[in-house]
Amino acid sequence: MPIFRRFGRRSKAPKEEDTPSKAELGSAAPVEGITGSPPKKPKTMAVPRTKVFEERVPAGVSMGRLIASSEEIAVDAEKTVDYAKRARIHPQTAAEIVPGKVLKRDEEGRVHIKIVFYGPSLSGKTTALRWLFANVRSLAKGKIVEISDELGRTTFFDFIPVSASDRMVFDVFTVAGQRRHAASRIKVLRDCDGLIFMADSTPEQMNENLASIQELRIALGTDRMAMLPIIVSLNKRDLPNALPVDYMVQMLDLEGYPVFATIATEGKNLLRMFQRVLRDALIFKVGI
Repeated sequence: MPIFRRFGRRSKAPKEEDTPSKAELGSAAPVEGITGSPPKKPKTMAVPRTKVFEERVPAGVSMGRLIASSEEIAVDAEKTVDYAKRARIHPQTAAEIVPGKVLKRDEEGRVHIKIVFYGPSLSGKTTALRWLFANVRSLAKGKIVEISDELGRTTFFDFIPVSASDRMVFDVFTVAGQRRHAASRIKVLRDCDGLIFMADSTPEQMNENLASIQELRIALGTDRMAMLPIIVSLNKRDLPNALPVDYMVQMLDLEGYPVFATIATEGKNLLRMFQRVLRDALIFKVGI
């Protein structure tokens, strides 16, 4: 079954990710993946290579000074576990693991699939959702709901329902990335069927990226992290000091996940990334 094969890939050294077919990507143009040269990280085993759908790091550009502080990236594990319990995020049941066994339906009988954009504050989650809302014309969309502060930062969540057919609805959420909103952010993870982790490519935000992925791993637990369809977006690739993709993947310990180098303000790779998470969510949750 696809779900057990996926679990096996994440449990072992991952192989290079296959490039999506033209049928999957629709009209999106194929982009060649290229490889950066990440700094060496002391490990007993070689770091497996990860397929990257696109990377552009200008040669000779200084990335600035990267300072990693254990105090800055530390996440209160006890509080995070408590927030997850309050949100009723529990280890998966046997029924949940079987595609098509546990489905959420509305009063009209339509199946609802929940997709969540997760990541640190100002990494581009809401910008990506707005671009998709404005540009994905092949899907019927409801009204976008945004709850933000005076600076435009999400304070609880953004939400948009996307209808793929009269039988299927994708409920797409983004979360508040600021650390003080941890309780509400983790609450949005409940019943998530697919997730896009959006990281900020600038060196100054690497600590926030690390804190966010650490929080996500604690909140979801090992089994959900292994079984949930997760797509990685390394955003703001247009910035001159953007960190190399391979380096970010290694630092965030995200080897084996599909990785997309994105520019949310331009829509770069957003459609391909969105199509991928929808496809994987349907395979894992519905079994089609």
